[in-house]
Formats: sequence, structure tokens, C-alpha cells
Amino acid sequence: MSDKIELIKYDILSNVQHCFTTRTGGVSQGGQKSLNLSFSREASAENVRENYRRVANELGVDYTKMTRVPQKHTDHVLIVKEEHTGIGISKAFPEGFMDYGYDAMITNVPGIVLCTSHADCVPVFLYDEVHNVVGAVHSGWRGTAKKISLNVVNAMLSEFDSSPGQIKAVIGPSIGIDKFECDKDVFDAFSESFERDFAELSSRYIYKKGAKFHISVSGFVYQTLIEAGVAANNIYKDTRCTFENESMFFSHRRDKGDTGVMAAVIKVYE
Repeated sequence: MSDKIELIKYDILSNVQHCFTTRTGGVSQGGQKSLNLSFSREASAENVRENYRRVANELGVDYTKMTRVPQKHTDHVLIVKEEHTGIGISKAFPEGFMDYGYDAMITNVPGIVLCTSHADCVPVFLYDEVHNVVGAVHSGWRGTAKKISLNVVNAMLSEFDSSPGQIKAVIGPSIGIDKFECDKDVFDAFSESFERDFAELSSRYIYKKGAKFHISVSGFVYQTLIEAGVAANNIYKDTRCTFENESMFFSHRRDKGDTGVMAAVIKVYE
């Protein structure tokens, strides 16, 4: 495995600093080797901070402005203010954050760097260049079934007067349909949430194998963005599967939990 840090960037977001990290270029050891960006998956918090510093240096952003939230597979969206700068990385979470949890952030504060954590769950980057607003979403199957990306786009509209047609979006690498095997409770959650169009959507994004279901979580994220009013030509979907690309990505499911975490990172233009 290469020791060189490798960051994935997307042409559609070329006007804003951003990346999706890979697993190389860090200092973590064991199942978390090497660029682990989760404080809960290894004992050394300083290793994780050093990994964030390396990402910041490579991307050209301020480490002290990298900001994250405790992810709980909710549909909660945090409007990130100046006082939130650095929480979860160089500063402690505010009181109550760990209990409540957030899985998405939006902000227009210049210089703030939003970071969400992923090890199979879908990362979503959002950018409104007109109003200088960015969003970062952690969309696991629960959050996807709750249409968290719709909540985020709606929050961008209400808080910053964004127009859905102006928003650019990237759906980053995540576990693919062939590797995301689940039980009927997951199928039912999607069926209830996407009830109106579920027959058509399930033909595209779900198949059954024996008693199990296979679901394209990223496919439903894409559909949610369309429902939110984001234009199809403003959405880029990275089809790489985190489970299948072991040399590039951590995967919670593939590695049975003994693994690290990648980060989706996006900065407000200064």
C-alpha cells in the first residue's frame, strides 16, 4: 500500500476546495492503517489529529477550521456558525451534541472546512457558488431513507436563499448495490419513504437474492437530490465501491468493523 496521501477531487466542484480522502498517507496502525479520520476507531486521538493535519496541508486549508459533528444516522442538519469552527477535531463538541447527533452541515462562513466521516455510507457534497454556501452530508441507509439530502437542500434554501437549480452536488464513493446486502426492515424503510415512486425506483435500485435484498443507497440519494430540485446535469455520482476497492478505501462491512474512516471535506470560499 502506498504511503503517499491521495485525495479525490471532482471537476464539478473545481471552484471550491474539497476532497474525499482515501486510506493512504497517514500515521494510524492496525486495521485503521493509515489515514484513519475517526476518533472512535483507534486509541490514539493524536494519530487522528495528525491525519487531519496531513489532509489540511495537502488540500491547502486551515487545520484549526476543520469542523465535524457526531454522526448518529439521523436526518439532523447543523447550520454551522463561526462559534462552531474546529469542533470535533481541534475543539470539543458543544454540550448536548454527542447525545443529539447531526449527519449534515451547511455554512456560508468564509474559511470554515466541513468534514463528514464515511466507511461505506454515502458522502454528499453540495455547493451553491452564487451564495457561497457549502454542505456536507453523511447519508447512511437510515439517513437516506429519511431523505436527509432533501432536508439539507431545503435548509440551504431557507437559511441562505439558495436556489436548487444553482446547487452543484457530488455523490462520493460508497458501498455498491452488490455488496450492500440487507434484510426486509431496510427494504421496508425505503418503501415507506419513497412510497409514491417506489415501484419504479425499486426496479432500478433494488434486487432480491434469496431472502436478502440488495439496495443502491447512492441511487436513492441521487433520486432524493432530484426530488429536492437539484438539476441532473449538476449532479456527479462517483460509482466506486468502498467495499470492492480495498487498496483505496476503508469499509466497515468488508473489514467487519476493524477499519478506519475516510472524510468528505469541503471549504467555504474566502
